[in-house]
Amino acid sequence: MSAQDSHPVTEVVSKLNDWLNAQFSQLEQLAQTLLEVVQLEGSERVSISGTARKHLRDATAAFLSENTVADGCGLIFASMVTENKQSGHLEWWVREDEQRFSRYSFGLIPGADRFYDYEHHEWFTRAYHDGAVSLVGPYIDYLGIEAYVVTLTVPAEIQGTRVGAIGCDIQVPDLERELLPILLKNETALAVVGAHGHVLCSNSPKYLPGEYVAGDEGSVRWIPLEPAATSLRLLVGQ
Repeated sequence: MSAQDSHPVTEVVSKLNDWLNAQFSQLEQLAQTLLEVVQLEGSERVSISGTARKHLRDATAAFLSENTVADGCGLIFASMVTENKQSGHLEWWVREDEQRFSRYSFGLIPGADRFYDYEHHEWFTRAYHDGAVSLVGPYIDYLGIEAYVVTLTVPAEIQGTRVGAIGCDIQVPDLERELLPILLKNETALAVVGAHGHVLCSNSPKYLPGEYVAGDEGSVRWIPLEPAATSLRLLVGQ
């Protein structure tokens, strides 16, 4: 590809923003669909009936079918709105293959083996406590498949009360399949970098997924990406 054929960085940024905004828009639509069947009782505790859980299963299966980049998705509740206010509650479905999806069971009893203390994870605190959209990662996922994932979340609210988060996981190889063709349109070294300086995707072997890049790295340029609350940036090399 010759230099004159190379797409301007501004066009790359525009396409990245379009893709990222679309992911959060789809996640917010999922939030509306899932939360419409969850009841918030007078004591501000969530209640999910058997019929509601079937609706959640169907809605998450539809989301995963339509959004093939996502590896899992669902509802993550704050312990304060669960029945005993001590252990958490997740309604989370994962992809088994392109046609089958199953609900995943987490260890949610404090002190028990493999206890998943998700309320201290940034992807949860950003959505639940800060009321912001979030993209966190890459990191090794909890499910134990030893693959890098990123987690996207949006706040979950019922009747004006924030109850947790709605989220989805994307494995980094799948993320690369989506974003790398955009980055390769430009011959300059480019890398999508997360809020804490870790590379999500790059068109250059100089910046590998998961690697940390200092904010004052050499003479590179930094361009903010959308949504602004994610603090994602595009590193533009020389």
